Order: sequence, then structure tokens, then C-alpha cells
Amino acid sequence: MTTLPPAASTPRPYQARAIEAVRHRWAQGARCVCLVLPTGGGKTFTAARLCNGSRVLWIAHRRELIDQAMMALRGEFPDRHVAAIAPGHDRVPSARVQVATVQTLLARGDRPAADLIVYDEFHHYVAEDWHRVAEAYPGVRSLGLTATPERADGKPLGDMADALVVGATYSELLSDGYLVPCRVYQPPTSLGARELAQDPLAAYQRYTPGAQAFVFVGSVRLAYEQADRFTSAGIPSAVVEAKTKRQDRARAITDFSAGRVRCLVNVYALTEGVDVPSASAIILARGCDHVGMYLQIAGRILRPYPGKAEATLVDLTGASLQHGLPTADRAYSLEGDGISGPAVQALRNCLKCGACFPLRPRPCPECGYDPPRIEPPPPRIYSMELREVFAGADTPADAKRTEYARLRRVATERGFALYWVIKEYRKLFAAEPIIDDATDEERVAEMARLLRIGRDRGFKPGFAAVRYRSLFGNWPPDSIRRRAEEAISLESVA
Repeated sequence: MTTLPPAASTPRPYQARAIEAVRHRWAQGARCVCLVLPTGGGKTFTAARLCNGSRVLWIAHRRELIDQAMMALRGEFPDRHVAAIAPGHDRVPSARVQVATVQTLLARGDRPAADLIVYDEFHHYVAEDWHRVAEAYPGVRSLGLTATPERADGKPLGDMADALVVGATYSELLSDGYLVPCRVYQPPTSLGARELAQDPLAAYQRYTPGAQAFVFVGSVRLAYEQADRFTSAGIPSAVVEAKTKRQDRARAITDFSAGRVRCLVNVYALTEGVDVPSASAIILARGCDHVGMYLQIAGRILRPYPGKAEATLVDLTGASLQHGLPTADRAYSLEGDGISGPAVQALRNCLKCGACFPLRPRPCPECGYDPPRIEPPPPRIYSMELREVFAGADTPADAKRTEYARLRRVATERGFALYWVIKEYRKLFAAEPIIDDATDEERVAEMARLLRIGRDRGFKPGFAAVRYRSLFGNWPPDSIRRRAEEAISLESVA
């Protein structure tokens, strides 16, 4: 059987660590590993190293990403090893890597042989589509690639992946020169959905004059209006939006890369799949409710380029007040908040030049302005009770166990269900408790709750069993499942 040749280039140190970590999770029994690397960290390159020796089905959610993946993979493996299952491409069943959109696979019913499935931009896959593909490959390992492990609605990816590997932090990529630092300008407060701190054109001319910039706006009408205004002001601009024809989109990006177009104005159409390292600025003229979208947008300008010392994000809505600096290190999870602190940090704006930077140091690192110190008033003293604060997931195991025991006692005294203990424990430690003292009745009640969630939300049948196992350390016995199903049936009759 023909296997893939070794990939051509040498991985960076963090990529090599990520490769070993993913293999380790697979060896431990994980079926689907979610690999998180910030934009510019080389997700495709890293994943190619995990394809060696395998028949690979590489799935993307959009046609542009298919073309991008084909180009990257052919740079690592000879052409005869990589083929596409997509309109306009010849079918090559003998190719060891088959690249396809999930829509094409589902529409055609095509399921090429595979030992490994790679999901590009993993955060775009809804559980239903993912399961429809995954069910055709029982026991096959899979890898989800993303810079932002949460969906557009902020929900995590734990219903698809069962292990998480963070390949590198922003601080590591910045210190090693794989990303450039990002200067941020922001308003003093978050603004409403239809409010902007400044006119986008005026902001571009003031903060990023002459830069290659992505301009993100809130509607197609505004996109064309702003592009016309920028062009009339001597800043050649083009629009890319959801209905832009494929060839027009490609031409606009090519002209932007070549410098013939200075600004690309869009409505969230260029948050991924666009690699223009020479671009150094973003004018953010619309809000970002979720941190994942915010990071995808900022990622467009963080790649290094000759002569590019830094990037600039001009935030006209206050998104950076909500989500923090775009290069702050993040915490990632498959449950709860997919992306969370310590991203959001106290920031200040220089009263002289307007630069945005962490609350300390002083003076302003950009212009040196040091505002006069104001003596604070004496503190007001209250007689408040103090409570212990836990260090989240970093809390020592014995302290976690002590708190778990306390939560169990409170639940028993107040007649709360086991789920209350799970929920409170998760708030404190961002993890599931190890439940080894539950009664059969509690296990039945929790199983019934999970079955109801799976039924009401349209999850696959295995959802409840997987969640049960994560809480109790084993699969639900038939007796527990049967009693839980009987309890649900009785509810329906009632």
C-alpha cells in the first residue's frame, strides 16, 4: 500500500511539541483531538506532519479553504498524493489525501477511505454535520484545527472533540518572531450596536495612514459606501462580501496583496482563509459579541512581513474593552467557555497620543506622556466577611476535594440535586468534579437529565453516555440507563 512521503520542511519547536501532544492524546484513546494554534501559527503545516503514513480526508467548510488547503498540502507532498472532491476538480481516488467541503461530502454521499480525518476551521462545524461524517468512519482518528475553539454563538466544542491540545501561546509566538505585536486604539467605553467612536475614514487617516488595511463594517450597504468614500479620498478600496463572486473576490485579494488596493472593506467575509502578511491594520467599525470572532479578525494582521514591525487595530466600537488585547494569552476549554481569561485586562488610553496599553507601565510607552498623579482619597472601611478564593484549575487537588465535600454537604442539607454540585464545582475550578460517592438514585437522576438535554437539543444518542462517563469515570450501566429512560417515560405520561 502506498503511503505518504515524509513532509518536506522542519517543524518549528512548538509545532513539534504539538505533533507529539496530539499523538499522545490519540495513544491515550482520544478519537477526536482539537488542536488550537493562533492565526499564523501554521495549523495546516503542523497537521501535514500528522498525515504521514495515513489515508487522509481533509474537510473544510468553504470552497476558498479547499483551494488554500490544496496549495499548502501540495507544498508538503507531491501532487499525485493530494486531490480534491469538489466541483471543477477531477476525481483521483488513488490520492492519499482527499480534500473536500463538508457540504459536498454530505450532498454527494461520498465517503473516501480514510485512516485520519482533518477538520479545518473546526469551530465552524455544527455537531449534526460533524456526526453525519463521523458516523461513516467508526474508530477513525480525527483532528480539528482552529485558532478559536468556540462556535459563532460562543458555545464550546466538547460535543465534537474529546481532547484538547494548545500548540502555542500568543506570547510564545510573539517572543520568537512568528507574530508581530499589535497596537490598539480604543474608545473610553463600549458603544452601542449602531454607534462608532469615529468616522472609519477619519480613523484610518489619523491612525494608520497609507497602511494596507481590512475594514470591517456592519452591513453590505455600509461596505460599498465606505469603499466609495475611501477611494474618493485617494485610498483605493474594494468590497468583499458574502455574495461577491468567487473570481471577483480572488481579484480583490490579489490586488490588495499587490498594493493596488489599499483597503478591503467587508462584512465578516475575510475573517479566515485570507493570508496577506503585508496587511498591517484593521479598522473595526462593528461590534464583536464573541471573543472567537474578535480573534479571527485581529489574526488577519499579525503575520510578520519584511519591514513590518507591528500591526494596528483601530477599535471604533469598544470590542477590545470586552475581549482584551488581541495578543493576550487565553485559556481554552472544550466545556463551559471555549475561550476565556486571563485575556481581558485593565487598559488605559494615553491622554496625549491616544495609544492603548496595559494599565501599567507608566508613562505612555508610545509618546512618553506621564499624566500627573492624583492623590486618592483615604479608603472607606467596611465590616465585611472574607471568603476563600480558589485558583481555578490551578487549585491544589486536596483543596478541590475539600471544596467538593463541602458542596456535597450543602446539597444534602438543602435537598439540591447532584447537578447543583457539578455546576458549582465547575464555576470554581473550570473542570468537572470526580464523583465517586454518588448513590444509584443520583446517578439515575443525572443520566435522566443528560438524556433530556440530548433529546431537547437534538444531540446524537451517544451524548448522554459520553457526558456520564466524564462525570463518573465509567460508562452508564444498563440498569442506570434503563431506570433513567423509565423516569423520562413516566414524565411524558404525567
